Amino acid sequence: MKMLLASILIPVLLFLTMNSVQAATHLYRLSWDKNPQHEAVIGFSPKGLSIAPYVMYGSTPNQVSWQKADVSLNATFFTLESHFVRLENLPADSNIYFHVCDQDGCGQRMWFKTAADYPKPFVAIAGGDTRTGWTTRQDGNRLVAKIRPLFIMHGGDFTNGNTPFEMAGFLADWQLTFSDDTIDNIGYKRIYPIVPTHGNHEDTNYATLCEVFGVDYFQDGECNEQDAYGAMTINDLIRVYTLNSQFQESGWSVLATQMNDWLADDLSTYANAPLWRVAQYHKPIFPHYDGKPSNEGLFNWWASLFYKHNMNLVVESDTHINKLTHPLKPAETGIEYLQANNGGTVFVGEGSWGAPARSANQAFPWTIDLASIQQFKVLSVTQESILIRTAQFDDNARALSADDREQDPLALPEKVAWWSANGIGDVFPLIKTTTGLTQHAKQLADNEREFVLSVSDDSFIASEQPTKNYNAYPTGMRVGNTDVTYGETKALLKFTPDVVGTCATLTEANLTLSVQPTDSTIESNISALTETGATFAELGVMLNLALIEPQFSESAVNWTTGNILFSSASSGEFDSFETIAAGNTITFTFNEVTLAKLNAQFQQYHAFGFGISATHPIVNRFVSDSENHNAATLRTRFSATAACFEQPSNSLAVPSQITELNANKGDFLTYHIPEVSRARSLEFVLLSGYGDPDLYVLKNGIVSLNHYECRPYLKHESEVCLLEVPEGTPVSIGIHAHSLYSGASLTITEK
Repeated sequence: MKMLLASILIPVLLFLTMNSVQAATHLYRLSWDKNPQHEAVIGFSPKGLSIAPYVMYGSTPNQVSWQKADVSLNATFFTLESHFVRLENLPADSNIYFHVCDQDGCGQRMWFKTAADYPKPFVAIAGGDTRTGWTTRQDGNRLVAKIRPLFIMHGGDFTNGNTPFEMAGFLADWQLTFSDDTIDNIGYKRIYPIVPTHGNHEDTNYATLCEVFGVDYFQDGECNEQDAYGAMTINDLIRVYTLNSQFQESGWSVLATQMNDWLADDLSTYANAPLWRVAQYHKPIFPHYDGKPSNEGLFNWWASLFYKHNMNLVVESDTHINKLTHPLKPAETGIEYLQANNGGTVFVGEGSWGAPARSANQAFPWTIDLASIQQFKVLSVTQESILIRTAQFDDNARALSADDREQDPLALPEKVAWWSANGIGDVFPLIKTTTGLTQHAKQLADNEREFVLSVSDDSFIASEQPTKNYNAYPTGMRVGNTDVTYGETKALLKFTPDVVGTCATLTEANLTLSVQPTDSTIESNISALTETGATFAELGVMLNLALIEPQFSESAVNWTTGNILFSSASSGEFDSFETIAAGNTITFTFNEVTLAKLNAQFQQYHAFGFGISATHPIVNRFVSDSENHNAATLRTRFSATAACFEQPSNSLAVPSQITELNANKGDFLTYHIPEVSRARSLEFVLLSGYGDPDLYVLKNGIVSLNHYECRPYLKHESEVCLLEVPEGTPVSIGIHAHSLYSGASLTITEK
């Protein structure tokens, strides 16, 4: 009996001993680069002495059928050694089980899922800037494990200094993205493919992506700078483009040209494929933080290309804030985007997955909302739509199980801290137009239209300088209670919805404005605090917002005339708001009571007026104005009959002539020509009569004193603008009273 017991126990003990020995490897990662239906790259690093490591893998948990795959690439990132095993000929839409082995045995059992070769819905995650803020980075990584995405798009800036020590720390934290599973009573980790992007903090090594993640976008079996861009089709639903925005600043002009030629060719090749097109790169074209400049080079590279070839969604990083935009299209002239309600490209970002959130203080007319939060995007993708959510990092989310994900490819955990965008909510649904561009799925009723209004007049007034006009003040509109030079100061804003006739009714409105400190020293100090994650809420200052009669012009208003408007101001539940010392952007969504007051203003004045005053006894603020290129915007929705929308009060046909025009100094009259049915040359002639009116003309936008394409700017003379107007392009015309004028006339003809 003892001999029989020994013959049973010895093999069992040997089996347990063999399986308790772990391979001398760690820092596991999995990447996709070309063919996610049938390939994946498993990466790992030695932990001590690891001789001839390899991977055992199979499509079932039963190891009897597993195959051996040898290392296909060895790479050294400075001093961080990595091995990569490329698995090929994998079955599509399948679970792949594996572990890494060497002379010491085999490590943790893991598994992942290959992409499908049919249009199967999925959830993905997109974010970036994990370079600092390690505790927050870890919180985000744990949330990945709870969400169980099909894959992760990382927008770059993995570490701060791109050193091997920091990268090892990033990879150690990346292990937190793995989900815990029990399969056949054995513990497994589910690992999620990463699609990495080159960021500016990787500029010390342009081969970072292949040396750390083993990607071979160029598919030549080598690891070099060419592996910093590429594309792949996932689940026959989406084509993901990974681009390197740093080529423009690196001196790699040859690779930049190569990348952009390839991009144009690939977009053209897939032009007719029924796929969503999504791009990721690091540097945003128009950052939503004023400490980062607009990127003219990237705009010139990609804006027209994206619009021409139906790029549906772009994920940007770098700025460490959160943003969401309307569908956009590039303006025909200049470095500028325009809101494209009939289809365009949506931009999201801007990377705050650990790196401290900066002040989200630079909104554009086409920005939906923005915020200074830690976050990444969660994309739910089907043939019909992409649903965009923004996940904030906390511990409250309930993890999905493997069965939850298997039963529902679009399932999401309960209690995720979803960010809610003004006017949108926590889900931003995108659909495609018939031409393949992106459109917000929020459908308007037949009797509704949306308009984004840029401020037409904005200035501030000062009690100690009652007759002085402060329009175009260099640093914005000063708002405060006491100041040695200015005394009490207040800001005034006016919006003139000239494209909407007063036969329409206002049904929804959101006001967005940016506020900055007046003391540059305070601003600098607090900005530094935000970089370290320190709190600064206690340094906030309360301001008041109220409705004022829009009976002023920015070039003439002063304390004597402007303060009268505040004396009968109307406020609502939105009247008090806090501004933080580092500067911030605030959006107000007005309630029904305030909407009724705004609509009454619109009916009486065909304009909206807002006033801002201060409550703090000492601290002042600057409200950004149009001269500082960050003016307030008013997003509106109107209801009306089709006839009302087709012929707003200032709508003009071609040809047209308006005579006996009269205005006081500072007034700005505007007119609108709807989208033309064919390309043509239009001539605009303003005869001055008595006084000095100035002509302003703009295609594809709302004309203003600072936004125009043609402005002759002649004194007491007739003014002429001649524009080539493409098919489908609206034209906006403005007449500014440089001085009081009367008897002027405007003539519009086709040449």
